[in-house]
Amino acid sequence: MLRQRVLTAIAIVVPVFLLIVFGSSRAFALFALLVIAIGAWEWGRLVGFVSGVSRILYTLAIPALAGLLLLFWVQGGWSTLHAWVLALASLWWLGVLVGLLGYHPGLGDHGWGRFLLRVAGFFTLVPAAVALVWLHVANPHWLLYLLVLVAAADTGAYFAGRRFGRTRLAPEISPGKTREGVFGALMAVILVATVAAWLFGLVPMDALLFVLLSVVVALVSVAGDLQESVLKREAGAKDSGTLLPGHGGVLDRVDSLTAAAPVFVTGLLWASLQPGGL
Repeated sequence: MLRQRVLTAIAIVVPVFLLIVFGSSRAFALFALLVIAIGAWEWGRLVGFVSGVSRILYTLAIPALAGLLLLFWVQGGWSTLHAWVLALASLWWLGVLVGLLGYHPGLGDHGWGRFLLRVAGFFTLVPAAVALVWLHVANPHWLLYLLVLVAAADTGAYFAGRRFGRTRLAPEISPGKTREGVFGALMAVILVATVAAWLFGLVPMDALLFVLLSVVVALVSVAGDLQESVLKREAGAKDSGTLLPGHGGVLDRVDSLTAAAPVFVTGLLWASLQPGGL
């Protein structure tokens, strides 16, 4: 199982890295739309779209909306509309954090709960695509950093949770996650962010803002992970799909990233951070 996970991870990481570094922003945008389309397909199954027509329409609607926003971008450049989309997405994730505190199994059994979970697919996947493409257009190094940041948070949480985990973070959502794991994630993120701030050539005050933003992004990424856990728990599913051997589905790999990306971009815009190095 571990060998399969490693081989799949390598098969994903290498081509994605090459696309980010050497590919055009248009090529990356097409890739991002493909990823969220697959994610929408998996999301549709988890929220109860069992008929082929309804699931296909749901799957097409999400990348179509994201593609429309990106098309406006190509024609007129970055606009207030895009900034509002990402700002609203950041507020959405703040609401998700609050909602997770009061979550109890059975949300999808109610009509309003099922509707909310279906709408959540739009608020999760569409802004994520816009944010990821914005990062690639602005500076591919920002995008690579975000991917490393999320990976560092996941890795720190995993090892700290295994070694020191005692107190469950959200037992009704994901019993395996612990508060000690979150603390390990934050320690890893602070280390990675400090090194990155130096590599980016940020002045001390900007470096401090950058590290603080990275910590906030790491915390929000946990909300993305837990939100997907809610979807799977309500659907009675172990994984979002089977596309990635050893890992599950696409959503299982990008759940943290979908939350982290819009918050990271919103923070960069708010703080007016620009890389001076690399």
